[in-house]
Amino acid sequence: MKEYEITFTYLNGCAGAAHPQRSFEEAELSDPADYVRRKHGRDFDKFVLEQGADGQTVYAWRGAVSYIYEFNEI
Repeated sequence: MKEYEITFTYLNGCAGAAHPQRSFEEAELSDPADYVRRKHGRDFDKFVLEQGADGQTVYAWRGAVSYIYEFNEI
C-alpha cells in the first residue's frame, strides 16, 4: 500500500465552470484505480488515465460535467 494525496476537482460546465469545487484527502491505497472505481462504479470506464512526468496519476472524465482525481504519492 502506498500513501497518496488526492485532489478531487468537480466542474459543472453549464453553471459552475468558473468556480470548480475542489477537495483534498490523504489515503493509503493499493491502486488509485480502485479508489475511482469505488466512487463511480459502472461509470469508471468513462475515465481516462493520464500519467504525469513527475509521477502524478490522474483519472479524468471530462464533459459537460467533469470529474478529475489527481493522485500524488507522499
